[in-house]
Amino acid sequence: MSVRKNARLREEIQRELSGILEFESRDPIVREAFPTLMDVRLTVDGRYAKVYVGVGNDVDRDAVAKALAQDRGFYRSMLAERLSLRYTPDLRFVLDETVERSLHLHSLLRDDGESLRLPDADGSDEAGATASEPAETDLETT
Repeated sequence: MSVRKNARLREEIQRELSGILEFESRDPIVREAFPTLMDVRLTVDGRYAKVYVGVGNDVDRDAVAKALAQDRGFYRSMLAERLSLRYTPDLRFVLDETVERSLHLHSLLRDDGESLRLPDADGSDEAGATASEPAETDLETT
């Protein structure tokens, strides 16, 4: 399969499968998790698709992963109805942790940045202002 055809098929699968996951899933565990389809990776021949799904922090991730794995036949059959393909890809669902990792990194960077702005022992920070008075900035008025 050519690179363009693979990319086009990947986008079609992502669009259709996100609608199926969001609106047509019958599993209450999946419905309550509000899944977001993050990415789809296809093999070169288009027979297998790895589907990356993001879920909220307040859900049982293991239960959602198990429910998606059990219902993958349903999702594949719904996908086959919507796409005219010779072979509908076999779906493998993977919980995507990109959002959680980015939030964790953001909190680490924010905490590190706050620790850099701590006042010195005499009560003044690097700009020379004391902890009780704000540092003055030079602003040009036009």
